[in-house]
Formats: sequence, C-alpha cells, structure tokens
Amino acid sequence: MRPEVTRSSPSAALDLWLRENLNRGCSPGQLLQSLLDAGYGPEFARALVHRTGPGPEVFPHDPHTHQNRLKPEDPHAPEGLHNPNDPHAGHAGHPSLQAWWSRIDALAGTRRLDLGDRVARVAARQMDHGVVFVREVLAQDECDAIVEQSAPRIERSTVVDPVSGASVPDPRRTSHGTFFEAGANPLIGAVEARLARLSGLPRAHGEGLQILHYTLDGEYQPHFDYFDPTVSGSTRQLERGGQRFVTIIVYLNEVEGGGATVFPELGLEFLPEKGAALMFASLTREGRLQPLSLHGGTPVTAGTKWIATRWIRLEPYV
Repeated sequence: MRPEVTRSSPSAALDLWLRENLNRGCSPGQLLQSLLDAGYGPEFARALVHRTGPGPEVFPHDPHTHQNRLKPEDPHAPEGLHNPNDPHAGHAGHPSLQAWWSRIDALAGTRRLDLGDRVARVAARQMDHGVVFVREVLAQDECDAIVEQSAPRIERSTVVDPVSGASVPDPRRTSHGTFFEAGANPLIGAVEARLARLSGLPRAHGEGLQILHYTLDGEYQPHFDYFDPTVSGSTRQLERGGQRFVTIIVYLNEVEGGGATVFPELGLEFLPEKGAALMFASLTREGRLQPLSLHGGTPVTAGTKWIATRWIRLEPYV
C-alpha cells in the first residue's frame, strides 16, 4: 500500500546538525527557531531539541509573521540546515501549482460544484491556505460500496521512514487500510474522475485511492503529507511524480464520536460527514512547503471511522 510520510524518526544528519551547532555555542532557542523556519512542526522541533540537548529556553515565536527569527548575518546562527521554504528550493510557477491555486480562487465565488456525474456543495473554506470542505461528493451507496470492497483487504497502516524510505508501522498512526490501483473498477474510476474535477488537476497525477479504517481510540497524530526533501527517505517517493501537494480526504461513514480532522496551526476542525470531502494544500502559492498544513485525525471515541484519501502530485504519478 502507498504509505504516508512522518517526521517521527529524525535522520542522523539532523541529529548531527543539532550537535554541531550546540557545540559551537548556539542556544537551544536559536536551534528551535531555525527548525521552525525550515518548516518543521513546533511539537517535533521542540521534542528534537530537548532530546538532543538541554531543554529549550522560553522563546517567543509567531508562526504567522516569523518574528524573532535569526538574521543571516548573526554570527551564532546555526549552519548547515537546508530550508525547504527557501523560494529558490520551491516550485514557483509550476503548471500544476498554478492550476490548483486557480481552482481555489474559482471556488471562492461558488457554492455548487459540477463534478461531471454529480453536483456537490461547498460547505466551508479557508481560502488563504487552500482548505475546502465539500458536501455530497459521494453518494451514500457509493460510500457503503467502497467500505464493503475494502473491509476484507485491510492491514496495519504504515508510514514512510524518513531515513530509509521503507514502509514501517508507527504508533502515531493507529489505523488499518488498503488502496486501489488507478481505475481498479468502475466505481473507483468514477470517484477518481470526480476528484480530478474537484481539484482541477489531471487524474493521472493522483496516487491510488487509499482506504483507512479507524476503530475505537484510533487516531493519526498531527503530521505533514508532503515529502521532506531534506531527508534521504523521500528520494524514491519524489521520483514517482514529484512533490505530494494536494490532499483530498473523503469521509465514508458517519462517525459516532471523535475522528475529526484538525489543523493545529490554523485552529480548524472538520467533523466527519458521510460523502463529504476535505481538500487542502501542502504547498503555498509560491510553491514552498506549507508548515501550516500540519493536520491530524483525533481519536475515535465511539463507533468506527472510514475514509478514502487521494494524494495528488505535481507530475503524473508512476
């Protein structure tokens, strides 16, 4: 199955970078800020600095304005940390990126969406960061059919190890799942075509539809969907279609309790709704990695949760 990337296991190179800069006199607070500026999530960055050296000092940080960041001329600025948010390392002007954000701009002025074989309704949107919640993307019986086809096939979910690139279990992701190859059957093909119209991106850019099942207490702690170009394990993933930059989550059942999709950095929460889809971006308009796309699935407190996820690449997925 196609796994998802996590930062739960930092690379040896990142550990070495931290140790070297601690030894040359950088404070934990400076190291923390550099990690935040490089696009790492606050929880991950703080845990890494605390594990590698003394606990970080109280350090003011505004994730929206990036105030108090180290200036390049600071003689104590940490060295050697690649910043994936550097515009020169991004995907500015990429045709897929432009098509996606043009689609988001168009969705700002509409409520009803023609998806070819079905009409859906925009229910909520946060346009600055490309987050859109759409109802009635799938019919109730379509959701039931996908769950029925998936149930006999599911197995423990995995993530991409950031060092080796291998698929490994992770305690942060307590789900089971399976995936369907492109056009696996008429229903899957119809869903893929519908999601392509929803996103405004070619169907060939989408990974195989992944189906996930969460039972009681099942969750996926906050993570990113993009592949971190600073870790070796991302290399073979990026070779299969470039960066993963759009995510579409389709909710396949009514969850009795919990199971919300949350964006901690944006203060957003979306409750599962059968047949609805949540679409969001992992790259900014300028083509940089988007740290505000940090998201997770809260624990299921009653019943179970079924979702279908479609990740979309900058290039055709191979």
